[in-house]
Amino acid sequence: RLAALLDAARRGARIRILLDQFFDDEGSMRNNRTAVEYINTVATSEGLDLQARRGNPTLGGIHAKLLLARIGDEQWSAVGSLNGGETSFKLNREVVVITDLAGVYDRLAEVFAWDWDRAE
Repeated sequence: RLAALLDAARRGARIRILLDQFFDDEGSMRNNRTAVEYINTVATSEGLDLQARRGNPTLGGIHAKLLLARIGDEQWSAVGSLNGGETSFKLNREVVVITDLAGVYDRLAEVFAWDWDRAE
């Protein structure tokens, strides 16, 4: 999923990635702090409109997985339980709902902006 987001940024998309801080295991090789640092380093070195942050806006972690995309006049929202790892794609029973309903997009964008503004 990260490779697809990097490719989109390289094609000119504006990308914002918010990863969980509360449940992040900084002792793990696959922690969110390292991912944020990597993403921001790539963005800076390539001049991409791409930013990543870690956040804990509710003080209980971020569990929802959310993707918002504006493509021309269309607004797409995907929200669900699908984690970014290979296990989630191949083994787990995960759920994602995708819709083009403007009201859903607007509300999720509002929540994301609130969370983003409180992230590091």
